[in-house]
Amino acid sequence: MMFRLADWPIRRKLTLLIGIGVAIALLLACTILIVRDVRMIRDSKVKQITALADILGSNSAAALEFNDPTTAREVLASLRLVAAVEEAALFDAQGALLASYPATAPPLSNCPEATRAVFTDGYLVIAEEIVRDGDKVGTVYIRSNLEEIDRELTDIAWITMAVMVVSLAVSMLLTRRLQRMFTSPISELAAVMEGVSADRASPLRVESYGRDEMGVLCEGFNRMMDQVEIARNDLQQAYDVLEQRVIERTATLQREITERKRTEEELAKARDQAETANRAKSEFLANMSHEIRTPMTAILGYSDILIENVSTEEDRDAAATVKRNGEYLVEIINDILDISKIEAGKLDVEQVQCSPCHLLADVASLMRVRADAKNVALELAFDGPMVEFIQSDPIRLRQILINLTGNAIKFTEAGKVRLVASMLGLRSANPMLQVDVIDSGIGMTEEQVAKLFRPFSQVDTSASRRHGGTGLGLAISKRLASKLGGDITVKSTAGEGSTFTVIVATGPLDGVQWIETPSETEISRTSASQKSQAVAIRLDCRVLLAEDGPDNQRLISFLLRKAGAQVTVAENGQLAYDLALAARQEGHPFDVILMDMQMPVLDGYDATMQLRETYYSGTIIALTAHAMSTDRDKCLNCGCDDYLSKPLDRNRLLSLVDEYAKRGAEIETKPGTS
Repeated sequence: MMFRLADWPIRRKLTLLIGIGVAIALLLACTILIVRDVRMIRDSKVKQITALADILGSNSAAALEFNDPTTAREVLASLRLVAAVEEAALFDAQGALLASYPATAPPLSNCPEATRAVFTDGYLVIAEEIVRDGDKVGTVYIRSNLEEIDRELTDIAWITMAVMVVSLAVSMLLTRRLQRMFTSPISELAAVMEGVSADRASPLRVESYGRDEMGVLCEGFNRMMDQVEIARNDLQQAYDVLEQRVIERTATLQREITERKRTEEELAKARDQAETANRAKSEFLANMSHEIRTPMTAILGYSDILIENVSTEEDRDAAATVKRNGEYLVEIINDILDISKIEAGKLDVEQVQCSPCHLLADVASLMRVRADAKNVALELAFDGPMVEFIQSDPIRLRQILINLTGNAIKFTEAGKVRLVASMLGLRSANPMLQVDVIDSGIGMTEEQVAKLFRPFSQVDTSASRRHGGTGLGLAISKRLASKLGGDITVKSTAGEGSTFTVIVATGPLDGVQWIETPSETEISRTSASQKSQAVAIRLDCRVLLAEDGPDNQRLISFLLRKAGAQVTVAENGQLAYDLALAARQEGHPFDVILMDMQMPVLDGYDATMQLRETYYSGTIIALTAHAMSTDRDKCLNCGCDDYLSKPLDRNRLLSLVDEYAKRGAEIETKPGTS
């Protein structure tokens, strides 16, 4: 039976410890001696063969010089007296074989390079140049076996093992006798302690052994037993008192446990209610987004059509007002959804290459319309050189800058608003882009600044306030800046204006080109040149529009037909499924299917999955008014190729349909495709 080492008796542990120590010491000593002997034997063998090579070289120098193979073979024949030599050869100065030993051995193909002794593959090999009067006359080659070395090493190993075994046996005998001096007092003390455990009423004592550590231990044990006896009496008294206290405390604990269980049940109920409320909030936001975005698609779409088709300035202004307020309503919806995503930890940002100069110029160009409407100047300036590209999320960075610039314009009645961009920490591991939004507006007090970035909090909460808003923009912007590796800070003086500073991480700038003197005029000219190269999108494709809303059916089909597409409308998912399969069976499949995801009879998700189950490979683009973080993934996972969120952007709709229609046409025209 195997025992744990901790359970072994002390005498066995001491014996084992000393035995291990002696064994290790003997092993190290014998190892050192064996290594030394091996080196000495090998060095001796090398010297022996080297001397033999020198003798052969001296004796064969004349034969090599006069190219006398007979004499050379006679010189090599003397090696038969050296049993260890298995092969030898003489080569002339040009490396040609002159003679070899034994004579029956196959001749070496090449003259080996002169080198010192080498142990390889169980042999000792020496190739040495033969020099006479300072000139090389040839090379002597000798290969010797190592049988003699092996015999000597075997003898050494056996002798070493015998010495180790004898030494270990002697040390163990001495250890067994010496360990009794230590273990006997300990064994007696252990026996007394066992007796104390068995008979608690009468503490025993142990006999003292001398004045050494064991004697001190025994005396200490006896004093301890005296104290134990005194403490035992005190303990009994305390036990009686404690027993009464335990009875009283038990009753108190029972009452506390009952109260705690009731509290835990109430907390669990409150947690369940909170989780239910949170789920209800998410469902409400999703449904609210869908119900508002769906009609907003028609409102904004038909506003664009009205603006393009009405003739009077008054009508255009009215249509533009409808569109502007519709876009403002969409912004409010987006802000509510963004703050919900942020609080739920589901708002993600991208890290893609983007141009900070073009982004700032676009923001300035977009917001200048608002500034001009209030007769407020909007300026864009660059403080120093700017990098051409950074790694960030251009959509979220643009959202931050539009919000800050829009607020600056909103709260500035006279003067100007400035956007000043600069680079920070270029020599550090984390360079940053800084944009200061400076206005000459109404400014804020310290108390107003303190609550500026709280959700749904506004600087002016009075009923007579002049400036509207939900109080979400700055809270969202600050959290977005944090997601982009930076922050937003503000300095403001009431009556003088405010400066909002946003910084974001740029990512590594190694190898990025710099724009030494950026200017809004030059950047805008470049952007305008690029935009001027764009042409109106013309479609030449068949589109199946699956949409249950009559207004959106008319709007989307009108935009597609106006661009040149042939449009077939299906009012539910089942009808779209049937039409798509029928068109494929007839050999004229639709180039693109625009699939609304919320429809009666069969929704877009199920319709798409059922089409993919029939190996339908055509393009399906999801149309949805849901804009939560998981909606895009849900659409792509069910089989859609891409995703469009309502309200639809006309240019985005047409460009996406055009892109996929052309992509499908290219696949069909490739050899081997049908």
